[in-house]
Amino acid sequence: MFFYYYLKNPKQVGALCPSSKKLRKAITQNIGLENVKNIVEIGPGTGAFTEAILQRKHKDAKFFAIEINDQMAQKLSKKYENLDLQIGNAENLEYFLYQRSMSNVDVVVSGIPWALLKNHEQEKLLNAIYKNLSKGGYFTTFAYIIPSPSSRAFRLKIFELFSEVKISKIVWQNIPPAIVYYCKK
Repeated sequence: MFFYYYLKNPKQVGALCPSSKKLRKAITQNIGLENVKNIVEIGPGTGAFTEAILQRKHKDAKFFAIEINDQMAQKLSKKYENLDLQIGNAENLEYFLYQRSMSNVDVVVSGIPWALLKNHEQEKLLNAIYKNLSKGGYFTTFAYIIPSPSSRAFRLKIFELFSEVKISKIVWQNIPPAIVYYCKK
């Protein structure tokens, strides 16, 4: 399924297969998911990170996911029937939070293929995330270790924007291998 959607629209599906269990664990640790009130996942795809978030989050935490791809969203809705799923562009994060009476978000977990986005698309999304992230909140995402100008530009942007950025060890068990960025506001 991933391969089909990747070929159909690589900007919306940046992977050939779902993220590994090791990457799922890495992206949801070290960000305090167990203790926060508001969580948003952007680019959940088929729910690899969604499952990890649902397992780790506090039972009273508000959580919703934003998916831009209609077909992926339909599959995700069937997989997680009670998931609050917003179909749309994460650039509209502020509006989606407003609709849910959330003034800000404590943790944003992202599965977006950042290296496939144009410079201005990266900036718009990062600014929307940063603007709506609570002070001390975390934005966490991953990147494949395949270097590209776009991935380097993304890395520079997060280091300029966030007060603290930590990088995980390489997750070799993922295809392709990846690292996780833990960005704190």
